[in-house]
Amino acid sequence: MDHRGRPRGRTRAAVGAIALVAAVGLAACGSTTATAPSTTGATAWTVARTESASVAGTNSGFYGVSCPTVSFCAAVDGTGNAVLWNGTKWSAPAPAAPGGFNSVSCSSPTFCVALNGQLAVVYNGSTWTTTSAVGPAPTGPTGGQYQVSCTSPTFCASVNTAGVASLFDGTTWGHDALVDDGTAAKPVQNVSCASPTFCVVVSATGSIATWDGRTWTHQASPGQSLLHSVSCPSARFCMAVDLTGHAILWDGTSWTSAQAMPDSATLTFSVSCPTAGRCLVARSDGSVSEWRSGTWSAPQAVLQDGAVAAAEVSCASTSFCAVVDTAGSAATTRA
Repeated sequence: MDHRGRPRGRTRAAVGAIALVAAVGLAACGSTTATAPSTTGATAWTVARTESASVAGTNSGFYGVSCPTVSFCAAVDGTGNAVLWNGTKWSAPAPAAPGGFNSVSCSSPTFCVALNGQLAVVYNGSTWTTTSAVGPAPTGPTGGQYQVSCTSPTFCASVNTAGVASLFDGTTWGHDALVDDGTAAKPVQNVSCASPTFCVVVSATGSIATWDGRTWTHQASPGQSLLHSVSCPSARFCMAVDLTGHAILWDGTSWTSAQAMPDSATLTFSVSCPTAGRCLVARSDGSVSEWRSGTWSAPQAVLQDGAVAAAEVSCASTSFCAVVDTAGSAATTRA
């Protein structure tokens, strides 16, 4: 996830488990009364550059991408490699940490944090360096698959599947707090921070928690479970999506009831909102849909490697996004 926490990585086993949970959720949602938003006939997004499966030799699959600018993105894979986008092409994979990454968030081209379980690795514009470990409170539950969102080199928030959030001040991780009692079947999924005084955590249980700079507070949920990704460009706007193709919106005060996206039968994995009026959603079939001030575009294929299991999206602006998937493909899109 980028500086608004949009990328969200998973291990291969976790992706399969999530898909199974989502299948159950889809069946349960078969009788939903949510009204589908209006759609346009075509998307405004076109694929500008697509790399084939195995970007520059990467074959373990991407589990996170973050684009703070149109000329810089970082993507991390399942074996601890990172690849960088320079505005023209992706770099060759370079080892950044042992093992596989779960997520990455960049606040600028000279600051990124990638998480590998409880290990945090910081990119300074040239090298990746391990920082202190990200861990739960000594008396709290444990869990892997950490997600991270960074707004600056002196503030990041991470959360694990057990619902323990940790904060990074530029030097160390701390301020551990239990924000949700995630379970193995329905774990905490994602975190997005608009600033050091506003972050949102969503869970597959349907639980939502916000950070105000001092404490985490549970928010009234619209009752939508299987929440999987959230993006907050400001404290007055967030979009959260679930695996069953539904979205809920935060207006600074409360969350709307869930509405179905176009083709809601396809698993929805990631959302990125560069502004309050624009969001891009990535799906399990390699397609994307754009939300523009209440109107959805029809899904458009972006990744076509035929083996998409989960996709991550990060938008640097309303006209530039990058999409990666667990099959090892990456694409950039421009409006």
